[in-house]
Amino acid sequence: MSGLDRTKYMDLEEIRRLQTVTQAKMVMDLQAGRKNGVTAWMLVDLALLTGLRVSEMADLKVGDINLKRGSLTIRRAKKKNRVSETLAISKELVDHLRKYLEWKKLLEHPQTADSPLFIGGRGALSAQGLQRIWKAAIQRAGLPEELSIHSARHTLAVHLLKKTGNLRQVQKQLGHASPATTANMYADISFEDMQDGLQGIYNQ
Repeated sequence: MSGLDRTKYMDLEEIRRLQTVTQAKMVMDLQAGRKNGVTAWMLVDLALLTGLRVSEMADLKVGDINLKRGSLTIRRAKKKNRVSETLAISKELVDHLRKYLEWKKLLEHPQTADSPLFIGGRGALSAQGLQRIWKAAIQRAGLPEELSIHSARHTLAVHLLKKTGNLRQVQKQLGHASPATTANMYADISFEDMQDGLQGIYNQ
């Protein structure tokens, strides 16, 4: 088993630091009439709490979000085809998405089910645009620059496995075709890491 390099994911202290700094920037930007901080705050939480690929996040539309059910509809590449899947999301993320969509509604008239979830000054934000926003958030939090947006995917997987011990759940969340892929990457976690995760995931 190859396991996962520790530099590729965040521990709980790093997660809290990123979330805290990003939320503080959101508050300042709202007071100044800027929207960058709101977008970054939503992106950071969405990435950390779902483990979606950046291309999957860039593809999200307002209509893909079901707040009542607590789910997201995403489109994933499977054997050269795009397949729609429904993912469960946490109450924490549901609450954040509800606030974000209310904010978007104030800015966009009208907003339809086909409206992109992430919009910049020139329209829908691309995967590259989301990567830039993530990188700026990492720098602002003073975290290692090697923590790319893909590290949020690894972070979710590591902490979800610690929390549940369920490789199948991690596999479904990440959209891996084979359980062996998931096991090979995430099952070889140190005893210390396992202890750290026992008390819950992303406690505020």
